[in-house]
This record gives sequence, C-alpha cells and structure tokens, in this order.
Amino acid sequence: MTPQAPSLPTCRPPWVSYLVVALAVALAWGLRGVHGHERGGAIAGAMAGLAIAAVTGSPRWIGASVLGSMGFAIGGALSYGRFVGLAFHGAWHGIVSLVFVGVAWGGLGGMALGLGLALPQYRSWERLVIGLGLLGVWAVIEFPLSTRIEGLQDLLTRDLMILVLLGAWGLLAAYVGAWKHDRSSIRLALAGALGFGIGFPLAAWVQGLGQLTGLTVDWWKIAEHGIGAVGGLVLAMTACTLDPGWSPPIEVRPWERWAACAWLLWMIPAWALANDVTYWTQEHAVLTPAAGRQILQAAWVGLGAFALVGWLGIRRGRYFTVSWFPHQLRLLFLLFVWAVTLIAVLKMTVPGGWSPTPIIFLGLAAMITLLLPKPPHQWRTR
Repeated sequence: MTPQAPSLPTCRPPWVSYLVVALAVALAWGLRGVHGHERGGAIAGAMAGLAIAAVTGSPRWIGASVLGSMGFAIGGALSYGRFVGLAFHGAWHGIVSLVFVGVAWGGLGGMALGLGLALPQYRSWERLVIGLGLLGVWAVIEFPLSTRIEGLQDLLTRDLMILVLLGAWGLLAAYVGAWKHDRSSIRLALAGALGFGIGFPLAAWVQGLGQLTGLTVDWWKIAEHGIGAVGGLVLAMTACTLDPGWSPPIEVRPWERWAACAWLLWMIPAWALANDVTYWTQEHAVLTPAAGRQILQAAWVGLGAFALVGWLGIRRGRYFTVSWFPHQLRLLFLLFVWAVTLIAVLKMTVPGGWSPTPIIFLGLAAMITLLLPKPPHQWRTR
C-alpha cells in the first residue's frame, strides 16, 4: 500500500483574515451602541484582540485582548452623538471633532492592544504606572467632565474631553516609542488612530446619505457598523504583520490564563448582562427587581463554578498550564462572539420584539463563524 503524504497546513490569502477581523469589530461596534459607554467599548476592544488571535493562531494576542478591552473602554466615557448631529448638518466643528474622537479613541485602544502584545518587555513598576495613569485619565473624563455635558458648556466640555484623551495618548506614545522603543505598540496605536479617525466622520456621511435615500433603515446602526469595519480592517492589516502566527506551546503562569479567560468569557458578558437587567427592570418593567437579582446571582454562581474548576484543574496540572493552541483560540473567540451577541439581541427583542437590527447582529455573527478558517494555517507566499 502506498503511504500517503502528510497533510500540509492550509494556505489562504491574507484578505480572509482581514475580513474576519473587520466583520468582528463591525459587529462589536454595533453591540457597543446597544450597551453604551465603557462596557460597550470593552466589548469592542476584546473582540478586536480575540479576532486577531483566532486568525493568527498566536496566544500572545490574548493578553492584547484583555488590555485592549480596557483601552477601548476608556474612550467609551466620551459621547460623540452631538458631533455626529453637527457633521450631519455640515458643520465643520462636528466633522473635525469626529476625526479627533476617532484618533483619540482608536489610538488609545490600539496602544492598549500593543501593550498587551509586548507586555513581557515591561517591568512590573512600569505596568503599574501605565495602568494607574490610564485609570486617572478615565476618572477625569468620567466624573469631573461628563457631568458637565449639558447646556451652554456642552460642546466645550466635549472638546475638552477629546483633548484629555489626545494628551494621554500622546504622552503614552512618547514613552512607549521614544523610551521603550516598542514599535509594535506604536504601529497598532497609529493603525487604530488612522482607522477610527477615518471611520467616525465616514459614519456621519453614511448616515446623511442613507437618510436621503428614503429607505426605512436604521442608518445610525449601519453607520456604527461602518466605524468598526474601517477601524478593524486597518488594525487587522497592521496586526497580522506583527506576529508570524502559531508557535509551539510554552509554559505560562496558570492563573494569568485563568484570569484572562474569566475576564473575557465572564466579566465582560456579565457586565453587558447587568445592563440588560437594568433595562428590563427599571426602564420597561418586563422583569421584577427580584427576578433581576436572581439573574445576576446566577451569573455570580457561574463565576464561582468557573473558579472552582480552574483551581482544581491548575492544582492537578490539567488546565491553563501551557499557552493556547490555535483551535482553543478559535473556540474562545467564537464563544465571546456569540455570548455578547445573544446578550445584546435579548436586550433588544424582549421588550419590543424583532427588528432588522438584531437580525443583522445574528447575521454578522454567523458570517464570522463561517468565514473563520480552521487552524493550522500559514500565510500564502507572495
């Protein structure tokens, strides 16, 4: 019997990876609009990092997805709807402000993705200082400034919030680039700034052009998907050149892997679910407060079960002891995609029934699932 040749890794063109990441961030930006603010930004940042991890097969992007979720969450404190309204009516103040909103939000988010990727080259005190600095930036935007978004000071306050984010991004970029020579973080920061700096003003144009067509479509949601698609595409084209892909598994700290998994698969979805419960109990009264508390208690029980399983698995050396394999990254990404998508769909359909928007969410999640290639893979040679 003639022996069979060993199977070779699947070759595929890079645009497949770019498309998967772009669709994932487009979906996430639409979900961000459903939940809003920091929790919505966290979904977008985590989705970007996990999508890149899934298409490259590299476990280094798990840490990037965790820090990326936090970086994009900071931008979630900034409300940009007023700028979209101004840009829709042709005001240059609104158009220019949207560009800077995208540069600040995407720049900080991309920088956070890069820091997660290059985290081993930073010492503990550097990580602590960077984390505390970003926490301070968020606190300034969230508490002293966001409470002043009203009346005659509305636009001035929003502009000041943009300047704070841009200043934090500039200082961090100077330290990371000039002092640490962390080129990957700088490239991702510039990619995020470019992609979202284009995506935000483009969203206002899409919304205005769409309404002129007279079609009864949620053009605001379409515009949000457009922001994520453009930003995700530029991030993907940059990120996939930074990492060669899957490498043999290495030993890692088990609790770091466990904590990353808990944050991505429990904390962020539970944060979004808490928003659903508040929406159902306080705004639409489709749930009693007691029922809402039971849902949240069940979520905490789920975290406790995950902690117990993780502790037993780590103690016995069965789980979280080596870096992620490509098929595990793919599964982690798809679990996150469907968890946050279903939570958003529940929020939109329970009080008001089905509409085109949740159907689009489910369609995007299905497209991502079908397009995501199975590992192992390698880039097609030029």
